[in-house]
Amino acid sequence: MLRIGALDDDENILFTLSSMAESQGWEMETTTSCDRFLRWVRDGAKDIYLLDYHLPRMSGLEVLRQAKALRPNAVVAMLTIEQDPVTARTLISAGADDFIAKPIRLADFCARVNLLRRVGLSAGSSWRERKGLSEGRIRRAMEILEGAGGRWVTVEEMASLMGLAYATAHRYMEHLAMKGLVEREEALSDGRPGRPRVLYRIPSGPQGR
Repeated sequence: MLRIGALDDDENILFTLSSMAESQGWEMETTTSCDRFLRWVRDGAKDIYLLDYHLPRMSGLEVLRQAKALRPNAVVAMLTIEQDPVTARTLISAGADDFIAKPIRLADFCARVNLLRRVGLSAGSSWRERKGLSEGRIRRAMEILEGAGGRWVTVEEMASLMGLAYATAHRYMEHLAMKGLVEREEALSDGRPGRPRVLYRIPSGPQGR
């Protein structure tokens, strides 16, 4: 049985999560205590951890960082009303594996948890490790894109700046695009026919940089 632990300061949300998990046959334990949540992480008591971004005593971001320091492979999905790219980049850089939007809806909750389970996040090693992705390189890729000031960047540029092979850099960029942290576009080189180049950048507009 899938074991899930959830931390939120709102008892109503915790009740909702418990009911949703029960409907799927999953084991859900909830708490309003940061200390208890971190003990779960330390002891590896759960397969997936759900963590509220807004907490009264300690920010969800700080709890996330402490959780990842205790157990780097812990699978943590953030519960948040914020869905802007800036918040997403901050949480991904701190180690979040996914997000569940508030207000929580059963279909989205089940889809996110099933995705985490399908890709092997609950099997003892993180999805990023299984995909050959490291936290340090993800942060480095985001730093490069932030420094580009909204300019489109090619995979070749990323590979050169990160000191990686083209295929490896492409894998990192596709991961960030899939997570919605970067925009992705295909363009022909100088208007010539042939295989298009793939370009990436930090999302622009009021929710971007």
